[in-house]
Amino acid sequence: MPALSVAIDQQLLATVSMDGYDVINVRVGGTRIDGQLASVDLFGGRYPAVGESCHLTWISEYPIQAGQVITVTFLETASTSHAGKTIEELFPDKPAATEADFKPEAEIFAALRAAPVLRDKYSFRLESSAGTQFYGETAHDDHGFGYSVLWNSYCPERVRVSLRSYTLNTLEARLPGRSHVEETLNTGGWVSLELIA
Repeated sequence: MPALSVAIDQQLLATVSMDGYDVINVRVGGTRIDGQLASVDLFGGRYPAVGESCHLTWISEYPIQAGQVITVTFLETASTSHAGKTIEELFPDKPAATEADFKPEAEIFAALRAAPVLRDKYSFRLESSAGTQFYGETAHDDHGFGYSVLWNSYCPERVRVSLRSYTLNTLEARLPGRSHVEETLNTGGWVSLELIA
């Protein structure tokens, strides 16, 4: 089975074999109001139509600094580097959410709009084995960005790469935001992303 590996500045963080899973996703994201520049997550699991689902995380909110290069490689075959953790294992001391913990959506977006802005924009450099070389930045009204390398069992021979930015208005309206890069990679391919100060 294929596998995804994630490295930062050529230092391996995790490798996950797709064997037995429906979805595996590497995600990097950040917003202009976050204390840290950005973070990377690696998660996925089994989500059968019938029976119990299993959601696991191999990398959780790993902080990314400006100038670091995040490289994701789509390996033809590899073993998983370490066991994934459930939400309960990641946050053993966190109490279960109650209905009172959930705020109305309008209240959440009002708080986001009122939060102090800590950075003007994000700038990116993305390269891939498919020959893509992209340099760009978020627009003046963009709230944040999301980058993902997504594998699913319906198309096991490839992964989908996506780099998007979004405003609070598009997020609130559940619109996809602005696309910077969309491509697919076959096994043996790689893609790297650098956030530039």
